[in-house]
Amino acid sequence: MDRRSFLKTGLCAAYGAFGASSLTSAFAADEKKKIPIALQVYSVREYASKDLRGTLKEIAKIGYKGVEFAGYYGNDAKDVRKWLDEAGLQAISTHLSVPDLLEGKFDETAAFAKTIGNKRLIVASGLSASCATDAGNQMTAYLFNEIAYKAAKVGMEIGFHAHFNDFADVNGKTAWELFFSRTREDIIAQMDVGNCMHGGADPYDLVEKLPGRGKLMHVKAENEKGKGGATVGSKGDIVDWARMFNIAETVGGIEWYIVEQEDCREGSNLMEACAECFENLKKMGKV
Repeated sequence: MDRRSFLKTGLCAAYGAFGASSLTSAFAADEKKKIPIALQVYSVREYASKDLRGTLKEIAKIGYKGVEFAGYYGNDAKDVRKWLDEAGLQAISTHLSVPDLLEGKFDETAAFAKTIGNKRLIVASGLSASCATDAGNQMTAYLFNEIAYKAAKVGMEIGFHAHFNDFADVNGKTAWELFFSRTREDIIAQMDVGNCMHGGADPYDLVEKLPGRGKLMHVKAENEKGKGGATVGSKGDIVDWARMFNIAETVGGIEWYIVEQEDCREGSNLMEACAECFENLKKMGKV
């Protein structure tokens, strides 16, 4: 299925879910244990870069239970931990690059993470090109296995975050799927639903193909054409979230949902957009 057909199918499914009823009735709350919801701090980067302490308090006020970092804006680990505790937030993971996990830097990276109460190190850059060929994919998987072995010895986990260009075809499989077929089962496959759909791939199928490995998932809208800045569950979002959440919770091994908002609609700001995502998830019965 090409990207246009896939997005059309997703759009029809979304309208089928929302067209005749509200978000509340489409995603009626069930009695299952709720999966906690965190925010990727990159979503509110303009605020965090100026005042991380105040930003964490605002994130907590919205209702988020945890945060995933993508840099610490020059702040000391002890200060970050203090601010997290003040806000009542948990540091559930952090995004970084491969060099942060190599010899000479790994110990520093792990020590910072442990200080702020985080045990998950997620690589979120620099792998798309290396994984796009069979040989490169295999070598990258080998490197990850070595890093994961080292991380496990100090009580840490590592993972790989999905970007739109991680789904190139390699010998009849997506680079993503092939990579995880070659890695240790304790390496987290952090699906980013919006990124995956933007890359023309099927996030529902790919999460289902990696049972138990999707502990963390980025809950990000995929925008209907011409509706940039859509929030999770809004009219402009074409993701079938009921289906996605069901797969994550029955097959994927989900432990945390992580909202990420890259931009916002005209007349809004990123903090407001993140609050809207949270409210929409509440209407879906996820909070």
